[in-house]
Amino acid sequence: MAEPVDSGPAVPAGPTDTGRPPGTEPVTVREYGTRYLRITVRYHGDAGFSWLRAPGPAHTTSQRLPPAEARTALRRVDRAVATATAGARGTAEAPRGARLALGERAVGSARDGSTLPDSGVLYRVPGAVSVARLLPSGDETAFRLSIDALADLGRTLRRLHQEPWDLPERPPHQGVRRLTAWLSGDEDAPGTSRLRTLARARLGPSLWSRLTDWARAADEPPGGGAVLLHGAPSTGWLVPSATGGRTALLTGEEVTGGDPALDLGWTLGELHELRAAAARGLGSAGKGPRVDYPVAAHALLRGYTGGDGTAAVPPGTARAATLRLAVHMRDFASFVGWHEDLRHYCDLLAEALSEDGTPCLRWPTPRSSAEGGLSEPPPGHPAHQKGSDPCHAR
Repeated sequence: MAEPVDSGPAVPAGPTDTGRPPGTEPVTVREYGTRYLRITVRYHGDAGFSWLRAPGPAHTTSQRLPPAEARTALRRVDRAVATATAGARGTAEAPRGARLALGERAVGSARDGSTLPDSGVLYRVPGAVSVARLLPSGDETAFRLSIDALADLGRTLRRLHQEPWDLPERPPHQGVRRLTAWLSGDEDAPGTSRLRTLARARLGPSLWSRLTDWARAADEPPGGGAVLLHGAPSTGWLVPSATGGRTALLTGEEVTGGDPALDLGWTLGELHELRAAAARGLGSAGKGPRVDYPVAAHALLRGYTGGDGTAAVPPGTARAATLRLAVHMRDFASFVGWHEDLRHYCDLLAEALSEDGTPCLRWPTPRSSAEGGLSEPPPGHPAHQKGSDPCHAR
């Protein structure tokens, strides 16, 4: 599928970051996005980087941040992960976890100096590039950095899911909400309507009904009750530090309570989609260098399960990963536009649905002994094409 243009260094036309350190003029180093969100990355010198996620024209509701009680729980998780990281220093494995970089409401100003009340959500992070861009880049160092970051993500999600959702109200899971609206026909934008017609035809009545049932059931708490969820963990929200600091996981806008399978499945579904797209020659995943996605998936699973693999994932993870495939298709059609590759993605979704989601959990033992190497591209393989998945800009 087509990719967004990363404009690179530019003077931002939108809101300015008023949280910069005194005397430091931020430099915009990246700017990209979709009709749903625009992301602006700025460098602040020794203070690191800020990521501003501002609503685009297709973003019809205000970006939300977690209620105070949920923020307190998120900080508690972050402290626990940091403590475990500090206690492991000097050990053979030295396991770490991703830092929860909590978003804050951005305060921007227009060219005339007036205040912009809804200028997006601002995150303070240690890097300018996410794993979504690093993992498929073809660079060995970037790949190893991505693998470490995915293991960090797994450890943090495992700790996050130890926190019960104790608030009386649960915000809807935004990805599931968009999916159920699309499945029911409640949204009728040209791109999503065309995709719905195509998907219904390619899936057939039985698999379409199965997808609908899974989506409706996904937002119900499991038998043990709802736990604290990130809501949309993905490679696009995961920002490693190139200087050896902790990986940051952008957190806040999608936080809710629910089944832990939704969080883990969301990222596994993304990795499965990238693997399948590369095998079928679809999108940037099918045109860039060969990537050992099993290594990436095993790193995530190792972090989450402590090394026990797919046998120890929460029940329902395979179904959640399948739902993520469907959500990404729907989001691409809505926020980026129509692409003929969506026909092949419908077939990928049908394959996962027909096997109860198990293809998303079918990860062979990585060929790389160190769980960190790139597979060698075959002779004549297309030149490297760097970019980021457009729907990571949601």
